[in-house]
Amino acid sequence: MVLVLDRPFVHRVRMVTGKDGNPLNEVEILCDSLMNNNGILGDSTVIKLVPEESVVKLRVGDPIRLTADQFERLAGAFFAEIEQKFL
Repeated sequence: MVLVLDRPFVHRVRMVTGKDGNPLNEVEILCDSLMNNNGILGDSTVIKLVPEESVVKLRVGDPIRLTADQFERLAGAFFAEIEQKFL
């Protein structure tokens, strides 16, 4: 389901989404890790994701296995960030 959140925004503009660990960028890192790092959270040289400040609190090297509650919080934060930045 995380991949479904991200796919419409694949061509995001970094100037708008920024380089911080906001929910849009958190979803981007999660998706990249699911597709290209065998489902293990990878590091980004561009986005600064701080686990303690993120929605799902995963650290680099953690397997990505979200609970329904984690996904619901992530999706809510993701859509709230879209509204803030794009509407």
